[in-house]
Amino acid sequence: KINRTDEVAEHYGFKKIDINSTREEDIFLDPRQKKSILEEYKSFYPKKGENSISMIYHNKPILINKENKSNIPFKNFNFDILGVSDSIAEATIIHTAITSLKEEGYKNPFVNINSLGDINSINNFKNSLFDFYKSRSNELHPNCKCFYKKNILNLFLCNHKECQELRKSAPRPIYFLSDKNQLHLKKTLEYLESMNIIYNIDDLLISPNNQFSKIIFEIKYKPNGSKEEILLGRGGRYDELAQRIIRRRDVPAVGISLEFPQKKQHIIQKIAKNQLQFYFIQFGPDAKLKSLPIIEMLRKSNLAIKQDLHINKFGEQIDNARKLGAHYTLILGQQEVVDGTIIIKDLRQASQKVIPLHQILGYLKNLK
Repeated sequence: KINRTDEVAEHYGFKKIDINSTREEDIFLDPRQKKSILEEYKSFYPKKGENSISMIYHNKPILINKENKSNIPFKNFNFDILGVSDSIAEATIIHTAITSLKEEGYKNPFVNINSLGDINSINNFKNSLFDFYKSRSNELHPNCKCFYKKNILNLFLCNHKECQELRKSAPRPIYFLSDKNQLHLKKTLEYLESMNIIYNIDDLLISPNNQFSKIIFEIKYKPNGSKEEILLGRGGRYDELAQRIIRRRDVPAVGISLEFPQKKQHIIQKIAKNQLQFYFIQFGPDAKLKSLPIIEMLRKSNLAIKQDLHINKFGEQIDNARKLGAHYTLILGQQEVVDGTIIIKDLRQASQKVIPLHQILGYLKNLK
């Protein structure tokens, strides 16, 4: 048997790793958890030239607050993808997290998202922010009037009433994005829209301790009848942190940490290993946009499926399907998106059939 959230993680291709917990003064959902994950993971990160794409998850607390005496049972999950620079990584992380939270009983979770850009974008933002606060330092809280460029982002996060009021007029990181960073944000938002995920662009959202760069996001929800927003998850892209710890230039990384009160245990029967195996293939931008909703539809129908959404080449995906011993491939290209169909290819008999997308579940369940 398997916990429902673990089942979601495995369905989307995440492999479980174990990390020892450390006790320290913990800020709720602190990005330092990603540092702990990287420290653990770097010992078996693939060598240069090997396949460096890794999707990992961890389902226990990493940072434990020494002072936390709450008796409320919390659940913790970390989902991380290393080696993928494309926005499909953010989309997969957010989609997996949202799906997990829904399975745990949280209705209508939503995403607040922002982009901090690359190092140059962040530095330009920090310079502009420093000049802004310097020119209006008399409006800051008395304890915050002595500040330095090095810690200017901490001032941007200050909770003093005076600082929060002044922040409303401060520069935003999204103003300083390069064309490349703007395109990355645009593609990420397109994925969220394709999955019907509710999102808001929060141009004041930045990272505590400056661990995240480029895309940053939070997942929240509102209890029934309440206006209060409850934070359930925090994540983003942390390429620079990954490169610094793993000591490799080409280590893009994105992830999320979830921490939420446990509502009830969701235990299900794990899918049998000898069940028919399917491999999902997509090629073309429109097909990739439609991929995650289709994969989720298959999960809800208890159909085991593998995929490599970060790969764009058709031939490479077919090769992976054969290596994994898949019986069938589900092929979605640009034309299939237009026609509302999908191709089912039998790798054992080298035959294929075009099926209307709305009939796919009934067709797959009758295959042998």
